[in-house]
Amino acid sequence: MRLLTLALVLLLAACDAGAGARSGDPVTGDATSAAPGATPAYTDVSRGDTDSIVKLLSFAPGKHRAVIVKPVIYLPNPQFCATYRIPRDDKRCSYAWGAAESGAKITLPRADDAVLMLVKDDPAKCVDDSGAGTCQVSGGAFDDWLGNGEELIRLQTRNGVAVRLAELHLP
Repeated sequence: MRLLTLALVLLLAACDAGAGARSGDPVTGDATSAAPGATPAYTDVSRGDTDSIVKLLSFAPGKHRAVIVKPVIYLPNPQFCATYRIPRDDKRCSYAWGAAESGAKITLPRADDAVLMLVKDDPAKCVDDSGAGTCQVSGGAFDDWLGNGEELIRLQTRNGVAVRLAELHLP
């Protein structure tokens, strides 16, 4: 009985943390507003309307498809290193940004009319203020860009359905 109670408490805490992750900055959830040293929550992209950075693990062109993603916390440095208490002389702190992956792999339905965006060869023309690609491409071109997966993208969902996937232009 104690294990069941503990499991229920942990599940409720996880649900509460996920609810907070959907508010705040549209690209990173609460991550950009977290105080240094406070660990931000991963966005639960499977529920509601979200706009966040994820690692895209699987994509296939065509209708009636799904995507597999892994939520990440994406922060600029030095905020990333401060948040995760990484020493300043660590190599990860020399980059302009940092990403902490969650352990979750989430399969989401993809809208048949989902918008797919890439940076292509022109970051000056095909990147918005958040660093996401803005040049719309076909499912085949997006699939070719992804290759074997594992790319960071800006993902927008509506009611837990992927409606916009955009390549993230990394500095």
